[in-house]
Amino acid sequence: MLRSLQCLDCGEVMPLSEHYSCPECGGELRLQYDHAAIRRRGRFARNWQAPADMFTRFGELLPLPSASSAISLGEGNTPLIRAGNLERALGLHELHIKLECCNPTGSFKDRQVSAGISMARHFGRTSLAVTSSGNVGNSLAAYAARSGASAHIWVSKNTPASKRQQIDVYGSRVYEIETGPVDAAADAFNDPYEVAVRELPALCREHGLVPMTSARSVNPFMVEGAKTIAYEICADQGNCPDVVAAPVGGGGLVGGLSEGFRDLREIGLTDRVPRIVAGQPQDHFAGIDVAGDPDCKGARPLDAAWANAAIGNSGGHLHRLTRSEILAAQAELAGKEGIFAEPRGAYALAAFAAEAGAGRIPDDTVAVVIVSGTGLKDMTAAAEFATLHDLARSSTVSSVWESELDPVPESREWHHSEGR
Repeated sequence: MLRSLQCLDCGEVMPLSEHYSCPECGGELRLQYDHAAIRRRGRFARNWQAPADMFTRFGELLPLPSASSAISLGEGNTPLIRAGNLERALGLHELHIKLECCNPTGSFKDRQVSAGISMARHFGRTSLAVTSSGNVGNSLAAYAARSGASAHIWVSKNTPASKRQQIDVYGSRVYEIETGPVDAAADAFNDPYEVAVRELPALCREHGLVPMTSARSVNPFMVEGAKTIAYEICADQGNCPDVVAAPVGGGGLVGGLSEGFRDLREIGLTDRVPRIVAGQPQDHFAGIDVAGDPDCKGARPLDAAWANAAIGNSGGHLHRLTRSEILAAQAELAGKEGIFAEPRGAYALAAFAAEAGAGRIPDDTVAVVIVSGTGLKDMTAAAEFATLHDLARSSTVSSVWESELDPVPESREWHHSEGR
């Protein structure tokens, strides 16, 4: 058996089966793999750097027993590009950007949803549910349409209209939850939307739905999809980078990255794991480093403890980001590298810049920054971004070629020949 489930609370180990929490104690489950057997067989080592879909390349370290039964829209295989302009601006040796915004619905969540919905179909399940601020809902709606499943998606009233409309396009059933201001950190824990996030597993048990929240404590199969980002980074670079910067929302991305790098080390394909530098916004969410404190304020990320341990064990740092730091990073990505990230897609660069500013990025560092989602997801925020940075410069012209272009000096006048 290459795959099994283990309870993180009571230690119970069970064969791979449809469990979303421990049947003995109700604790959180994690996937286990027989790394020694995978290393001996050598199949993963032969496949992981070859061009192919996510399940063919990395299937032995994913929960789905057979790649042939995967539900896929071509997720993964996202570009890893050299960020030369940001390197020079930050005084760095080597910086790459992993463009997770290039996934089918525009965010890294497609990897997680593909893994989760493929396992749901493997277990014979076709009715799915999630609470989502936008990206998981978009992704689940698309993959449900692809597979013929039905999806019930609860969104916050504050979910950007463009994200809500994308869910509608795919034909899923959408429910809107009244909620408070997104920056009301003091009241966020008791906000109706946050209550719905916590109560979703119970609702799913009552109505026979599969919970598709991308948190290990809710669905241990989904978060496995995030590991493939780590695999691709190392496959493209030939080894682990020194530093990987990632955003923190619920914490599952950071936790999954850590698991992915450790998988590769266990089967002998890398000789180290990178430091993880993570960025989390100061407003709304409780810090993942204090989310276990019963007196902390703000919505509590479901994978907070997992993510915080992953950062600490790697020797990395968590940066709590201000809105101005996030918007500055968003502007740097757009203006220096031509990459339009949604605000949360820029958390990683903001954190990396803070880490560099603190003097913790040596001159010879090889680093990767993950851009988790496209700015096209939230066009209202895009308009605010353009206005804030004085980029909205369109104007109406009265003649075809009226413009503010300067004429070419006589000494440099171009000569064009008429086409015959």
